[in-house]
Amino acid sequence: MKPTIPTLFSEGDFYLKEAKSMFFLKKEEQCNGSCNSCLAIKKYLDAYEKFLFKKNFQTENYHVLLRMINQKDSKFNQFSEKIFEVKCFAEESKREKEKFFLFAEEMNDVLKIVLDIRSYIANKVGYKKEFFADYHELSIMDI
Repeated sequence: MKPTIPTLFSEGDFYLKEAKSMFFLKKEEQCNGSCNSCLAIKKYLDAYEKFLFKKNFQTENYHVLLRMINQKDSKFNQFSEKIFEVKCFAEESKREKEKFFLFAEEMNDVLKIVLDIRSYIANKVGYKKEFFADYHELSIMDI
């Protein structure tokens, strides 16, 4: 059975909450926080793909997925560079393991990127304002 848009958002929200926890509470797990941020974005992209296209392409290739989404929604292109920035952090964290770290402002930037993408897609798929109000606990932590 294929996941629905609300299920994909729920999964993305889970990864986002985990990322925030790993960044700020379990600072030694920044590597996993970076990877979970990337996973959250992927879930939100999958939800948007499901919304935009009748046929799901189920690709793991971000380049292909972003190109397809940008063909239907050219304004989404504003996030392409930011998505690859988060993806770059995740890939570097896998390579560097224990030696990997992000500065506080970089962690905030990563979370802001994920939240901006989440908000943009949620608006596009028609989630109401209440959906955003319930999400205030994930706002970016002041450091």
